[in-house]
Amino acid sequence: MKFATFLGVLLCSTALVLSDDDEKFNCTKGVYYVENKCNGCYCQDDGKLRCTLMGCATHFDQKLRNCPFGYMWTEGCERCWCVKNIGTLCTTECGRRSE
Repeated sequence: MKFATFLGVLLCSTALVLSDDDEKFNCTKGVYYVENKCNGCYCQDDGKLRCTLMGCATHFDQKLRNCPFGYMWTEGCERCWCVKNIGTLCTTECGRRSE
């Protein structure tokens, strides 16, 4: 039980740095994103995306991960992109920047 709790905390607190290889997506500092309808992401000062590493079922959804690279769309007020080596990436809170 202790190992399962430790593993859960580790997965929730670990972060992954992702590069934005796709020219169409530009990481905007202060805007929060969600990767593959699972992990929360934000933009670092160097322009790279930093995301949590939660083990959501949607993270492995092939429709989200294998979208056509460079494609952009909206879901309500959120903007979404298909980013190489990431999959689906969408803004949260309608793309408002945090203060």
